[in-house]
Amino acid sequence: MEILRQRLSIFTFCLTLLATCAFAQSTLSQIQDTVYTPNGTLFNGTVIITWTGSSTQSGNSPAPYNTSVNIYNGALSVLLVPSTTVTPAAYYQAVYNSSDGLVTWTETWQVAPSSTPLTLAQVRTTNSSDAGTGGGAGNDGSPITISQVSGLNSYLSALNNSITSITALVNAFGATITSMSNSLANVNTEVTSLTAGTTNAAFSDAEIPGGTVNGSNASFTLASNPGAAASVMLFRNGLVQTNGVDYTLSGRNVTFTSGEIPRWGDVLVAYYRLAGTGPTSTFIDDEVPQGAVNGINQTFTLSAAPNPAASLKLFKNGSLLEQNADYQLNGTTVTFLRQSATPQAGDSVSAYYRVRTGS
Repeated sequence: MEILRQRLSIFTFCLTLLATCAFAQSTLSQIQDTVYTPNGTLFNGTVIITWTGSSTQSGNSPAPYNTSVNIYNGALSVLLVPSTTVTPAAYYQAVYNSSDGLVTWTETWQVAPSSTPLTLAQVRTTNSSDAGTGGGAGNDGSPITISQVSGLNSYLSALNNSITSITALVNAFGATITSMSNSLANVNTEVTSLTAGTTNAAFSDAEIPGGTVNGSNASFTLASNPGAAASVMLFRNGLVQTNGVDYTLSGRNVTFTSGEIPRWGDVLVAYYRLAGTGPTSTFIDDEVPQGAVNGINQTFTLSAAPNPAASLKLFKNGSLLEQNADYQLNGTTVTFLRQSATPQAGDSVSAYYRVRTGS
């Protein structure tokens, strides 16, 4: 009989414990909803939920105290201790952070006891900042410091580093655009000095200056003495170099200035006039080849066949393209060989070349 009473006591205790656990579980309220970004797309990322305010009526911190929930394709579901039954009032601070780090906002929640799932509209309080679900985020008037929001400090630090990196890239891009603009201006200046019409001057076209391209050698040599220093058009990787700034010319000797010395892999090409008399030629200046500029079409047509073929200077966005590497010339037809060189929509293409009219 004594053993039976002991077993009955243990059984009663277990039933009480199970009932207590079930009751505790039933005191949690479920928040279930679909979260959208400000532009109306489904939100992907995390929401960090922090209890803010008083403890429970017993003086203990509620469970869960802090929690983080992953949201995929906008689906949010989380169980929380009700905050409206606590005196004095308490609330939850919910901080959303998108997976790509571009969208973040904060909401204040007051969760009531409920046996059915609650929507975000039912738990949000006064809105004070933009929210991704179209309703906005808010607070109860109490100031919230950065340190109170879990992970916000590190997130803001990472965001600041990203902004710094982006600013550096924008500045570098701006410098590149400026360099390209200056190069195109120099090209126009040089071409203008050879006015359209006929001439019987001799030319050196697409010449590769002699010298080692290794990042330390600054001295290069042209095959002949230019008839006029101003006629020299020296390109490095398609960008025209400026005499007196990027290099100095003495006779047929080219000396690059410090900081502008060609590095491994750089391509040098020179065009210039020679002293003497050559076959009569006509200049074609700043011609726009015929063809669709759409990133797909690779075939363009010139109004005449360049003669000699090496006299063709074909520019894309002000940068000189390399014949037989970027494109191929066959009579009046220009065929681009690489997708990366093929003109994209919005690109500018211009051609300068000579056509022989005499022998």
